[in-house]
This record gives sequence, structure tokens and C-alpha cells, in this order.
Amino acid sequence: MHLDDIGSTQSDQSKQTAVLGAQVAGGTARIATDICQLDPKEIDVYKERARHAFAADKNFEGDWILGWNNQQNAVDDISKLKVNSPDEYALQKSETCARISGEMNP
Repeated sequence: MHLDDIGSTQSDQSKQTAVLGAQVAGGTARIATDICQLDPKEIDVYKERARHAFAADKNFEGDWILGWNNQQNAVDDISKLKVNSPDEYALQKSETCARISGEMNP
């Protein structure tokens, strides 16, 4: 393997990591918005930090949206608990929102 090949591989890996990071961040923001009811301004700040952190993703906006949309089932599942099992909903929401708060605040 040549040094050029190593650099290319590392570059590809960092792009893939950035794409995945953007998608995960978008998904986290979706849960934070729909389940935790975080202030949209906090979501905007988080998104800009993620955009900076995953700058290698040239399609950040699209990947953020993909991650956001991929969390629809999780939002639906947690929301169903609100009606079917209020105690479980409260626990799930509390644990999820505490975890997300830790992830979103540096």
C-alpha cells in the first residue's frame, strides 16, 4: 500500500464518519424536539455545532434530515406509551431526555 492510498483511505473514513455523525445528530435533534420539547433555539445551536464537528460531510443538511426522518418510528413508539402506559412513558421520556441533554450540551 502506498502513502497516497493510506491518505485516501483515511479521508474516506473521515467522510463516512462525518456522514454518520450528521445523521445521528439529526436523529438526536428529532427526539429532543418531539419527545423532550427542547427549545428550537437550542436545537439550532446544537445543529451548528454538529455542522462544524462534521464539516467533512459535504451533504450535511441532507444527512441531518435523513437522520431526523429515521427517528419517526422511535418518536411514534415513545408517544404510544403516553396513552398505553403513562408510567412507562414518564420513565422512558425522563431517561431519554437526560441522555440527550448530556449529548447536546458540551
